[in-house]
Amino acid sequence: MAQLKKRQVIGLLLCLGSAAVGAGGWAWARSSGATSTDNAYLRGDLTSLAPKVSGYITAVQVKDNETVHAGDVLFRIDERDYRARLAQAVANVDAAQARLTNVDAETELQHALIKQAEAQKRSAEAELDLATKAYERRRELIRSNTISQAHVDESDAARTRAEAGVSAASATIEAQQQRIAVLAAQREAAVAAVSQAEAARDLAQIDLESTVVRAPVDGVIGNRQVRVGRFVSPGTPLLDIVPVNDVWVVANFKETQLEYIQPGQKVQITVDGYPNERIEGVVDSFAPGSGSAFSLLPTDNATGNFVRVVQRVPVKIRFTNNPLPGRLLPGLSARVFVDQESGS
Repeated sequence: MAQLKKRQVIGLLLCLGSAAVGAGGWAWARSSGATSTDNAYLRGDLTSLAPKVSGYITAVQVKDNETVHAGDVLFRIDERDYRARLAQAVANVDAAQARLTNVDAETELQHALIKQAEAQKRSAEAELDLATKAYERRRELIRSNTISQAHVDESDAARTRAEAGVSAASATIEAQQQRIAVLAAQREAAVAAVSQAEAARDLAQIDLESTVVRAPVDGVIGNRQVRVGRFVSPGTPLLDIVPVNDVWVVANFKETQLEYIQPGQKVQITVDGYPNERIEGVVDSFAPGSGSAFSLLPTDNATGNFVRVVQRVPVKIRFTNNPLPGRLLPGLSARVFVDQESGS
C-alpha cells in the first residue's frame, strides 16, 4: 500500500513538473521579449506528378514511402502506340524530303531547258539575219531584172519563217522562266512541309519519351495511386514526391504581433511530434497578405453586420539546425518563439 502511494506521488510530481516546464516556456516567451504562436505547421514543396500522355500503366517501379532521386524511373506507360506514331512521323519526314529533292531536280532541269531555248533563239536570230540579208539582195537584183519575182517571194517567205522562229524561241524562254517561278513557290511549300513533318516527328519522339515517367526531384514517394493496368490521362495526379530534407515552418501570427517580428530574428521551434528536441530557426519572410486574403472565398465586410476579427499573417521560418533529418515532415504542427532582441 505504501509503495502504491509512493508511485502515485512520483507520478503527480512528474505531471506537475511537466506542466511547470511548459508554463515556464510560455512564461519565458512572454517575459523575455519573445513573440510566440502555436498556430504553426511544417511545409515543403510537394511535387505532384501526372503523366503527359494517356495509356495503360505497364510497370510501376517505386513503392510507398520509397526514397527516390531525380532521374529515377517511377512508372511506365504502354509505348506501342507512340512508337508506331513515331515511325509514321519519320516516314512523313522522308516523304517530305523526297518531294523537296524532286522539286530541286525539276528546277535544275528547267534551268537546262532555258539554256537550250536560249540557244535555239540565237540560232533563229542568225537565220533571221541571214534571211533578211538574202531578201534585201534579191530586192536589189530584181530592179535590174537579174532574177524573177518568184525568187524575191521565196526570200521574203524565208525571212518571215525566221522571224516566227525567233518569236517562238522567245515565247519558249518566257514559258520556261515562268515555270522556274512556279518551282520556286513549290520549293517553299516543300521546305515548309519538311519543317512541319520534322516538328511532328519531334513531338512524336517527345510523346514516346513521356511514356517513361521519371522523378524530377529528390524526395520520398507519397500518396501513390499509380497501379499496373490502370488507364491514365494527361494531368491525372498519380503520386507525390515529398522533399523531407527541405522543409520549413509557416507560422500564422496575429496581425497585432507583426510589429515585433522582422526577417533575421532567431526562432526557437518545438514540433509537437518531437517535444523534447530543441530546434532553432530564423525568420525568413512574410506572406504578401493575410491568410483570409488568399482563401477561395475572401471575407466581404462591405455588407451586413461587421465583426472585427484579428487576422493572421503567414510568416516563413527557415531551420538553422535540423536534429531530425528526414523526420520533420510537411504537415506537422509546431510552436515557435521569436526572439525580438535578435536580428535588430
